[in-house]
Amino acid sequence: MKVLLIQQDMGTREAQVPNLPIGLTYIASALKNHQVKIFDPNLYPLSSAMDELKNEMQKFKPDIIGISIRNIDTTNFRNKHVYFNTVKPMVLAIKEINPEIKILAGGSGFSMFAEIIMKKIPEFDFGIFLEGEKSTPELLANLNNPENVKGIFMRKNNQVIYTGDRPLPEFSEIPMPETATEVIDMKNYLGPSYNIIGIQTKRGCLLNCAYCSYPNLNGRQVRLRDTKDIVDQIEYFINQFGMERFVFVDSVFNVPEGHARKILEEMIRRNLDVQFGVWCHMKGITEEFLELLKKAGAVQIDFSPDAATNKGLSALKKGLTEQDIKNTINMARKIKGIGIGFGLFTSLPGYNLTDTIKTLILPFKIQLSLPGRGGGGISYIKIEPDTHIRDIAVKEGLISKDDDLFPKDENDLARMFYRPYSQRYLNMLADGFLGMFERVLKPTAVFVFRTLARIKGKKSAYDQKTGFVSFQKTKK
Repeated sequence: MKVLLIQQDMGTREAQVPNLPIGLTYIASALKNHQVKIFDPNLYPLSSAMDELKNEMQKFKPDIIGISIRNIDTTNFRNKHVYFNTVKPMVLAIKEINPEIKILAGGSGFSMFAEIIMKKIPEFDFGIFLEGEKSTPELLANLNNPENVKGIFMRKNNQVIYTGDRPLPEFSEIPMPETATEVIDMKNYLGPSYNIIGIQTKRGCLLNCAYCSYPNLNGRQVRLRDTKDIVDQIEYFINQFGMERFVFVDSVFNVPEGHARKILEEMIRRNLDVQFGVWCHMKGITEEFLELLKKAGAVQIDFSPDAATNKGLSALKKGLTEQDIKNTINMARKIKGIGIGFGLFTSLPGYNLTDTIKTLILPFKIQLSLPGRGGGGISYIKIEPDTHIRDIAVKEGLISKDDDLFPKDENDLARMFYRPYSQRYLNMLADGFLGMFERVLKPTAVFVFRTLARIKGKKSAYDQKTGFVSFQKTKK
C-alpha cells in the first residue's frame, strides 16, 4: 500500500528551515511493509505549498494519507497564532484530487483534542490516538475491521467512536526513524540552527509541572532507548547526511541522569564532531554534568524553572527553590563558551507586585551573570486540558469547567492564557516591560555584547550559527 504522510502546515514561515517531522519518520519506520513518502509543506512558500502537495499526490498516487497535527497553537501570548486552521484547507485539497481516499489524523496536537478534531473535520476517516507506531500498521492491516484495533478514533453510523485504550509502545522496541531518500530528503533539514533535527532518547516524563501536557501525551513512566542505539543514530546522521548540529527533543534530558550521562560519555568516547542543544531539569544539576554536556558538544543548555519566586515554583509544582536557580546560574558562569537559557512565566497563582518585579528582573540578572551567552524568556501560561493550572483557572472563574480550550482564532486563543483579573494591573506592567524588552533592551544587549566580542577579536555567541539563546519551548 502506498502511504503519504504529511506534516501539518504551520501557516507561517518565520523559521529559516522547518523542524524535521520526527514523529512521521518514526511512523514511516513502523510501516516497513508499505511504500511510504513524507511530505512537508513547510519546506515551500505559503503561496505554493498547496500546489506542491497536489503535485506530490499526482506523482506518488497514494492509497491512504496520514496527516500529523503537531501543534494546535503557538502557546505564546506575544505571538499568538492558531496553526490548526491550516488543516481543513489541506484536507479539502486532498479530497478534491481524490474524493475516495482514506485520511488518518495523528500527532500530539490531535491527541490533545482528538474527539473535537474528528467532529470538526468529518473528512478524517480515522484518528491515531497518542503514539502510533503500533496502532497505525495494525489499522492499515484492518481497514475493513477498524473497530478491532485499539487506540483508534473512527466513524460508525455517522458517529465518532473510540476503540479503547492501548498500552504505550516500548520505545526501545520501536525501529529507528526512517530516513531513506525515497521517504524523506534529510538534506532539507540541514539548517544553520541546532534545533531543526531532533534526537529522542526517551518517552514519558516523571515530573509533575502544573501546566504541562507532556505526561498526558507520553505517560508518566519513562521508557528509555538503549544508549548504543541513540548514539548510533547520531553518528549515522553525521556520516550519512553531514549533520553538524541537532537538539535532544526530550522534555527533560537529564531525568534520569544516569541515562543521559551514558549517552554523553558514549558520544565523547566516539569523538563525534557535532553540536547540540538540550533542555535540562536544574534539580540536582552539577558543574561536572554541565562540563560533560559541553565536552560532548552542547552549545545551548536551556532550563525551565518557569517561576522566579518560591511562591511561583511551589504553585507550579516544580520541586525547585529560588536557591536552585541561583546555584545553576553560578555553576553556568564557570562553563565558558556555551549558551544558557531560562524559561519563565509571569502572572502565576497568588502573584503580587513583588513577585512580578522579581520575575521581570531575573533575565537581566542572568544576562549580567552570563554576558553575551545567557538570558531568559518570559511568557504567560497557556491553559491546557487535564492540567492542574486548568483546575485553578476554573476555580478562579477564568474559564468554565465545560470549556474545551480549543481556540477558534487568535482572539479566542488570547483568553486561554492564565492572566487572572486580580492581576490585571500587574499584567499591564509586564506587557509594557516585555514589549520594551523585545523592541529595545534585547536588541541593545545583543549589539553591546557582539561589539565587545569583536573589539576583543573574538566571535560573539550571537554571530554563531548555532541558535544561541533561544528560549521559546515548543511541543515535539
